[in-house]
Amino acid sequence: GWGGGKTTLLNRINNEFLKSRVGFDAVIWVTVSRPANVEKVQQVLFNKLEIPSNNWEGRSEDERKEAIFNVLKMKKIVVLLDDIWEPLDLFAVGIPPVIDGNKSKVVFTTRFSTVGHDMGAKGIEVKCLAWEEAFALFQTYVGEDANILIHIYQSWRRLLPKSVTVSPSPSKS
Repeated sequence: GWGGGKTTLLNRINNEFLKSRVGFDAVIWVTVSRPANVEKVQQVLFNKLEIPSNNWEGRSEDERKEAIFNVLKMKKIVVLLDDIWEPLDLFAVGIPPVIDGNKSKVVFTTRFSTVGHDMGAKGIEVKCLAWEEAFALFQTYVGEDANILIHIYQSWRRLLPKSVTVSPSPSKS
């Protein structure tokens, strides 16, 4: 869902891998968004994998895929793909199939379980916190000011006319 913390969680995973490396040669973050663009993902991988430009410039998508594939199959890499809205053909990008025992790993976020299913992923659902848990976390980061902010918010809500609804995404007319 929206604002469920998927990117934040992926960022924490990224930071942990960057700190410890845990035997990986590289950790690569790609924000996919929509529409899923194989060339854009390939470009980020090219930059991070330091593929020689003579193996890249003027090459077709398939040739770029092969260049990426040849590097990734020799290394132990973690590829973090954030914000996937539609199935992305990892093989078309150049990412070798991830099977048990494979060197590299792919972790991605999506708001749609069907995308993960279509990509053959083992899913982990990230659920929203209950209000009490969310507020406790908010207080941890904001400190004593949290109560002041809540008081301001409640006062502000009382000023709104009863017919007004506040929602995170305004409706389009």
